[in-house]
Formats: sequence, structure tokens, C-alpha cells
Amino acid sequence: MRTSEEIYHRIRWDPRFDPARFVLGVNVRGPRPARVPLPAFVPGGDVPWHRVLFIEADGEVVWDRSAGVDRIDSSSAGRVRDPRRLRAPFFTAGTPFRWDPLVGWHDAAAPATSAVPATTGSAAVRLRVLTWNVLWDRYDGDRIDTARRRPLLLRALERADADVIALQEVETGLLDLLLRAPWVRATYTLDADPSGRDVDDTGLLLLSRLPVREAGRYALGRHKAVAAITVQTAAGPVVLAGTHLTSDHAEHGAARRDTELARLAEGLAGVDGAVILLGDFNDGGTGPGVLPGLRDAWTEVRGPDDGTPTFDPRVNPLAAVSTLSGRPARLDRVLVRGAGLRAVAAAILGDAPAAPGGLFISDHYGVVVDVTVGADPAGVDPSVPRHPDPPSGGGPDGWPRPDHPLPSRPVPDHPLPGGFLPELLAGPGDGRPAAGERHRIVLAGRVTRRLRAALPEAAVHVVGSRRLGCALAGADLDLVLAVPGPVDLAAVEARVRGALPAATGIRPVAGTRGPGLRLRVEDLDVDLVVVPTVDVPAAAAVIRRAELGEVAATALSAVSDADAVLAEVGARRSAFLGLARQVKAWARARGLDSAPFGGLPGLAWTVLAARTVCDAGDLPRADLLRHFFAEWATWDWRRPVALRPNPPETELAEPVRILTPSAPVRSCTGQVGAGGRDLLVREFHHGWELVEAAGPGSRPDLLSPPPLRQRHAAWAVLTVRAVGGESSQVTLGRVRGRIRALLTALERAGVPDAHAWPRPYESGSGVTRYAIGLGQAPPDPYRLGTVADAWLAGLPGTSVDWVPGDGLPATGTHD
Repeated sequence: MRTSEEIYHRIRWDPRFDPARFVLGVNVRGPRPARVPLPAFVPGGDVPWHRVLFIEADGEVVWDRSAGVDRIDSSSAGRVRDPRRLRAPFFTAGTPFRWDPLVGWHDAAAPATSAVPATTGSAAVRLRVLTWNVLWDRYDGDRIDTARRRPLLLRALERADADVIALQEVETGLLDLLLRAPWVRATYTLDADPSGRDVDDTGLLLLSRLPVREAGRYALGRHKAVAAITVQTAAGPVVLAGTHLTSDHAEHGAARRDTELARLAEGLAGVDGAVILLGDFNDGGTGPGVLPGLRDAWTEVRGPDDGTPTFDPRVNPLAAVSTLSGRPARLDRVLVRGAGLRAVAAAILGDAPAAPGGLFISDHYGVVVDVTVGADPAGVDPSVPRHPDPPSGGGPDGWPRPDHPLPSRPVPDHPLPGGFLPELLAGPGDGRPAAGERHRIVLAGRVTRRLRAALPEAAVHVVGSRRLGCALAGADLDLVLAVPGPVDLAAVEARVRGALPAATGIRPVAGTRGPGLRLRVEDLDVDLVVVPTVDVPAAAAVIRRAELGEVAATALSAVSDADAVLAEVGARRSAFLGLARQVKAWARARGLDSAPFGGLPGLAWTVLAARTVCDAGDLPRADLLRHFFAEWATWDWRRPVALRPNPPETELAEPVRILTPSAPVRSCTGQVGAGGRDLLVREFHHGWELVEAAGPGSRPDLLSPPPLRQRHAAWAVLTVRAVGGESSQVTLGRVRGRIRALLTALERAGVPDAHAWPRPYESGSGVTRYAIGLGQAPPDPYRLGTVADAWLAGLPGTSVDWVPGDGLPATGTHD
């Protein structure tokens, strides 16, 4: 019979055995032996060999001192069923741990032949990975408010809905919170023994809700390491390795990083198959360049020109505490290797304050990436950027969660920000947007990048539906420019012209959110609001918008409104995006989507969709549209609607009050009159009836235009002609800005059910015509003329004519 020491080393170094599946029974002078995972046992340490009483593998005793059992060679227990990916001598085998309500945290390596079935053919699965340096308080602990930040971090991690989470700078206090978190206990496996020293020594922790086949670590130096796991996906095993390299705070930091990268390259070269390496590389430059075959996921998704920082001392006070250079940098990365891996979406988390007082979650931002594993997913064009502007983290946790079944979900699925709902943007059976819309998405990204390059001192924010990721085909690109000091709009216009020489129709506008520019680049309309930040740094203007006055704060709240919505829907962001697109497409088809024409603005539809998703709880995604129509068809519109329930009472007496999600909180539906409210309720009921009639699994015909000829016995035809050398766009803009005043005048004249259709039914040759339905009891031509004459003052080239109900040309919109 061999000694326990001989058996230990046989298991540890013989490639036929999987050390992670062995447990040592150790005499601790108690009523029962302690069970120690073999990888956690330290030869020559505090426990002498003679106190090892037995050795188990897969629940079977293969060596027992007192019974004289030595069956290590004859038993199949503990044998490698599939070659290890994390092989010695580089990786030291570890034991993953999982929570059991009866026994607590216990060793739980999943066998290589996992219950997760492998897919066949061209199927692929999507794997979401997240890396975050969470800022331990070993330095400057009195300046970084760790006690307040940690609960915010746990909430953000939960809502991120990542399959694998890689954390850096984890210390005992944070580890204890994670170990007690119900969502961690319910679904995640840790890469190391939570009662051991590995996590506290290196600050590295991996959490996976996919089955973990093996775990391993390699020490790169004092407190620096790489922690790795092999997870089983439905498309096969994938190795994920988390690391944290030496920073410039250390002596000879750059040289030490080069050495660490060289060791990583050597170790990963011995790993077979797909690899994802993620963590804090602390390089501050263009990225690790000595890791052969690994591709930067952010660049793969966002393009080589996108240098969005993950550490920004200009904006984040926590980063300002520890910075040496004061420069923003992209320190945190996700790198992928393997022909079967493709990054399809990427964003940052925590790039906005998560608590009052401007408190961020960490000095670093998190990076979250969706990677497809296996064959290329149908309907996903990797050459098309997912979003023209990386969305903000939405406060602490503004990353979409697709509510997919564990452990992995098939592809295609609704992609991340900037993804598409095929039935709204493409032809039947097509899994991606039409070519024209793909071109507009790429074009929007190009426009944004060029403006940022032309105005480096400004902060250029994408807002509206493109920031949220729920833009429909043909949507404008809405931008807010925060410009230091007072605004010289003419100077801004000159630089915009220089950056976008192909732009046409560039013209200044004076909107409710302040001065701006309107232009067109190819087939993309661009609306640009310019906000002076006076003495506030442009990068901090959104956070400190209250200091800039009401007009500037309102303009900048377009950024914070979108982020607040995404933070609120949190874990159900993907469901929200799908519902928002459906609702907006329906509202467009029914002519309810234009604020200048008395409808709801895009922000209002966003709030309604977000409230629906939050109120629906765990309602299946397929039932959300029914819930949307039911909720708002029966809403008491004397009550305001806010992103969060029970908003404070307001003194406003508007027929519809939908409040903006962030400060300055205000109604965004003041343009909706009593007749507009009644029309909305009627349309909500109609949509509800269609969804109910369609039944489960069917597609209701929600995108048909309303029967306007049945609703309106007469029309007011609004004709707009450009005059005096003025461009037609300028004339149209001035007229559209006064449509709501005309509807108000009609209401006062006894026409409560007037409905202005928001898109022209005739356009060309310098003439544009809109139709305004005058309801079932329309005014006669004389009464309409009386109302219109007063309204037309100051609008040369514009006329309003009475037309009988059947007098409009037959169009798809009005039939």
C-alpha cells in the first residue's frame, strides 16, 4: 500500500487524473475528519501526511489508511473523461465551489460530460462575459466610500445578467457579501474555495452560471495571477481566464507588465480550443500586443476608432483619487481567441454615478461583451457595428439582460444595444435589418466619431432611441453637444461643416432645449443641440447639469433620461427593447408618435414601455404587448405616469401627464389635449382587442393604418410652400412647430377630435401637404377659415383648406 504522499503526487501530476475531483479526509482532532479539496492541500504545510486518513474521487474512496485500501489504479473514479484544457505545469488545478442549502459552499466541479447537450450543425450560442475592477480599499480607504459602493456593485452585477463574471481587487468584505447574495448562491459557481487564501491574495474571482469543468490558477508575481475556468456551453467547452496586471504605481510597472504578458502568452499557448481572456491590463495604450491570436472584443464590435475609456479621472472622482497621469484610458479588456468565437456586442457599466452625491461604483468601469460560440449566428452581420455610440452604463447597471434560459441561449436572439427586431426593420424571414437601415447605422457611427474628432473639447452624446437601442428604421440621429464656455453657434457650425463635408441642409434652429443645428448626411437626418457648460467641464456636464440653468439641464437630461430608463428595467432590458420597438412601430403606424402634431414623443413611449416591463414582473416576453395595451387602456389619466410608481403629485392639469425619468422632472406630454387623450385611449383599446383576438403564437395586425376616412367627415389640408428664397426645410420646421397651436384653436372652436396626421401625404416640387382630420362633426369651411386665418399670421406661403371626407387622394395612410 502506497503512502498518502505518493498517492497525492500521482493524482497531481499524472495527466490521466483530474485533481479537482479528489478530496482528502484530514484528521483535525474533531469528531469527524475535515474534507479538503486536493488542489487546496499544501504539501509540507501545516498538515503532516500521516493525518491524511482517506482520499475520495467522485464520491468513491480510492485510498484509505485504516482499511488498507489502495484502488487508485483499478478504479475509474477521478479519471479525466476529456483532456484537460488547464494543464500542468502552467496551471495549478483548483476546485470550483457551489452553494448547497444543506451543506453550504462545497466543491462542485462539473464532469467533462456535462448535462449541457452539445448542439449540432450551424447552431451557435451566446455567452455574456463581464470584467470589472471593483476597487479594494487597501489604499485611500477613507476617500472611496467602500461601504456604500459594495451594495451598489452587487446590484449592478446581478442586473448585468452575465454568464461569467471576472472581478479584480476583491477582498474579504466584498467576498462575504457575494457569498451571502441569494442570486450568487442560486446560480453561480466560484472558481476557488471561498474559505481559502487565493481570492484575498490576488483579488481575482471568477463566477460562472455555466457548468464549470475545471479550474486553475497561475501566479504571475506577488499578488498578481491569472485565474481560469473551463465552462461547458451547448456549443462546446470554452476557457475563460481573468487577470490583473501590474500598474504604473509599481516600480518598473511597464517592464513587469511585459513579463506578465509574455508568461500569459506562453501559458495560453498550451490551452486547446476557444479562449476568452479578460481583466484589468493596466496598459493605458493600444492594448496588449504580445498575446498571439487574441482579438480585442471591443474593437471587433465597435471598430478601431472607438477608444471609450474604462478609467476616466476627468469624470469619475474615484479614478481621480488614484490617477498618476490624469488621462482617461481603456485599461479593461475582453480578448478572444478561436475561429468559433465572435464578439457581437460590447458596452461599459458604471460610467455614471450610482448614488446621490455623484458616487460611482468603482474607479474603473465594467466591460460587458456578448460572444457567440460555435458557428456564426444567422442574421448577425459582424461587419455592422451594433450601435453608433456605445450606450452609457445606465447608472450602476445599465446593461441589457436578455432573460435567456440557462445555461446558454441559441442564436439568433434580439441583439444588444442597437440590435433589431426583424419584423419591424426587415422583410419577412430576414434576420437582420434591411440594407438601407444597416447603412444608416454605420453612417450614424461615422458621423458621431467625426464630430468627436472635430470637437475634442466637447462631449458629444448620442441621445434618444439610438442611445437606448430601440430605434426604428429611418430614425434620426439625435446628438447633444456639451461645449465648454459660452456657445458660438456659427463657430460650431463651421467645424461641423468641416467634419462632415457631405452634409446638406445645414441650418441653425432654436428649439426648446436650446440652440442647435439640423442637417442631413446622405439619407440620415441629424439633430444636434448645443449646450454651453460655462465653468463646468464638458465631460461632467450631464452629472452637474443642475448648475447650468433650466434650458441646459433640460437638454442634457436627454442623456440621463435614457440612462435612467435602462437602469430601471435592469435585468429585463432585452425584453424592454423588444417591447419598445413594437410599441413605437405601432404608434408610428397609427399616427400617434409625433409631439409637434399632438402625439406622444419618443421619450413618453419609452417610459410607458419601461413601466410595463417593470410592472409585469416575470411575465413571459410574449405576453408583454398584451400587458402594455391592457395597462394603458385602463389607466386613470388623471394620474401622472412616471418611470417609478407613485410619483409626487404635480400641480399640472394636463389631460396626459407622462413625466421625464430624471431631473429636471417635467411633463413631456403638455402638447396632448383632451381629444388627443381620448384618441390614445381608443387606440390602446383597439390594440388590446387585436392582441387578444390573435391568440397565443399569432401575430396581430398592429401595423395597419387607422381607418381615417371613417373617423373624419372632413379634412383641413395644410399646404406649405417655401417662399422668399427660404429653404423648404426651414419653412416646414417653422410650420411644424405651430401645428399644436392649430389643434388647440380647433379644440376651442368645438372640434375636440381633430387628429393631425404627422407625415405628409404629398411632398415634392416645393409643396408639402398634411391632412388634419376634423372628426365626425367637422366645422364648415367658414368656421375653419376663421380659425385658420388667425393661426396663419406670420406663415407666408402656407394655407389651410377645407376638404370633404372623400376629397383627399386615396393613399395607403388615409384609406
